[in-house]
Amino acid sequence: MLGSGAPRGRSKGTELFVWTIVILLLVALALGSWIGSYYVFGHPENPVSYALLTRMRKLDPPKKFDLTAAPRGEFLNPEKLMERYGEKTPRDLYVASEEMLRAFVRNYRLAPGLVPYVVGEYTILDSYELKGPDFFPSGVVVLAQSKDHPNVLLEHIFPADPKVVPVLHRMLLTGLDLQLSRGLDLSALLNVKRLDDGRIQFTAVPLVYGSYATTSGPGTFSLEPPKSLNISAGLPILGSVMVAEASQKFMAYRRRAGLEATTSPDGKPLVPQRSSPQLVRVQRPVAVNPEDEAPTPAPTPVPIAAADPQQTPAADNEVPAVSPTPSPTPAPSPPSIASTAGGAWPTYGPGQMPRGRLLGIPDMNELSSRGVGGERVYLGGTFVVTASGPNRAVLRAQGAIAENLGIKGKNSKVRVIAEFPTGSKPPSEGSSFSRDSMRPFQITDIRVGADGQVNVFVREVTRQ
Repeated sequence: MLGSGAPRGRSKGTELFVWTIVILLLVALALGSWIGSYYVFGHPENPVSYALLTRMRKLDPPKKFDLTAAPRGEFLNPEKLMERYGEKTPRDLYVASEEMLRAFVRNYRLAPGLVPYVVGEYTILDSYELKGPDFFPSGVVVLAQSKDHPNVLLEHIFPADPKVVPVLHRMLLTGLDLQLSRGLDLSALLNVKRLDDGRIQFTAVPLVYGSYATTSGPGTFSLEPPKSLNISAGLPILGSVMVAEASQKFMAYRRRAGLEATTSPDGKPLVPQRSSPQLVRVQRPVAVNPEDEAPTPAPTPVPIAAADPQQTPAADNEVPAVSPTPSPTPAPSPPSIASTAGGAWPTYGPGQMPRGRLLGIPDMNELSSRGVGGERVYLGGTFVVTASGPNRAVLRAQGAIAENLGIKGKNSKVRVIAEFPTGSKPPSEGSSFSRDSMRPFQITDIRVGADGQVNVFVREVTRQ
C-alpha cells in the first residue's frame, strides 16, 4: 500500500510542474505576440514589419496628394537644412530618418509635427534609372547640388511608370536647374546622411507626383506613386561611389561648357550663377468659362506658379479703373464694377507678344517699390476671380494651397485688377485659371494704397 502510493504522488507533482511550464510558455507567447504586434505596427519602416503589414493589407501604397490636401509642413531651404541637420551625430541622423520614413510609409497618418519639405535652387549633377531592387522600383533618381550651399546634395526621386523612364532620362540632364518652390512642389524629406567628405545627402520625393517640363525644349513627363516599396533596399539610393561619379561628371560638364567656378568666402567652390534650362512643374490649363469653350482633345500643359495665402477683402466687390498709360500717381477710390468700360489695344497670339520679363505674385512687393517705368513686364501664376464685371475682374493668387500647408500670408495684400479688351468676356466670379509665358497678363501699373494694399493693374494681351 505504501509502495503504491508514492508513485501516484510523484505523478501528480509532475503533472502540476508540466502544466505550470505550459502556462508560463503561453503567457510568454501572449506577451511576445503583444510586444511583436506593437513593434510591427509601430515601425512599418522596418523591412519585416512592412512585409507583414502589406501581406495583411494593413498598409496602403504611397498616396498621391492633392496640393489642397497635402499634410501640413515646414519648408527648409539649403541653409535651414544645414542648420537643422549639419551638427547632428550619425545616430541622430539615423533616428530622424527613421521617423521621416515611418511617416511616409504611413501616408502621414499619425505623423507627429510638421512634414519637412525641401525647397531651393539646385543643379542636377547626374541621373540614374530606378530598378526593381531599388527602394522605389521604377522611375529616375537625380543627384543635385545646391547653388548656394555646395555641401548640400539632394537625392530627388521621380517615381514613374517604366514606359516614361526613357523620357525622364532624356530630360533630367547634367546641368539642368531644379527649382523646388514653396507651396508647389512639396518634396518631402525622407532621409539624411552625412558623407565621408563632410557633405550631407538629403533624399526627397514629391508627394503630389505631378507633371514636369523643361524650359529648354518640348516634352513633358508625369510621375506616379509606386504600388509598393522595396524597404529592404534602404535609403539613400545612391551610394558614395555613385555620388563621386556624379560629382566628377558635373565637373567635366562645366569644363566642356567653359564655365568658371566661383568661390565662397571660405574658399569652397560654388555652382556658377548663370542662365540655364530649368525643370518646372506643369498642369493642364483650367478653362475660365468651360461652357463657352469648345472641347480640345489634348490641351498643352502650362507652367504653374507657386501660390501664396490670400484673403479676399470686402473691397474686392469693386474693380478700380485702369489708366490707358502707366501713372505713378496714387490710385483713386475704386469705382463700382458696374461702371467699368472696355478698351482697345494690340493683342497677340499665344507666345507672340513682345519680349518682356515674366514675374509672379511674390515679385509684386519688390516691383511696387520701384514701379513699372518703361519696362515691359508680364504677370503669370494661378489666380482665383473674386469679382467680375463687364470688362474687368479682380484676381487673387490661389491661396487655399498655401493656407492648408500652414504658410503665413506675406503677399495677402496683393490684388490684381485685370482689364479685358472690348468684346471679350472676363472670367466669372469664383473661377480659377493659370497663366504662363505663353499667355501672360501685361502689367501696366502698380500702386500701393495707404493701408499697404498693393494693386497690380494688368491687361489681357493674348487673343482667345
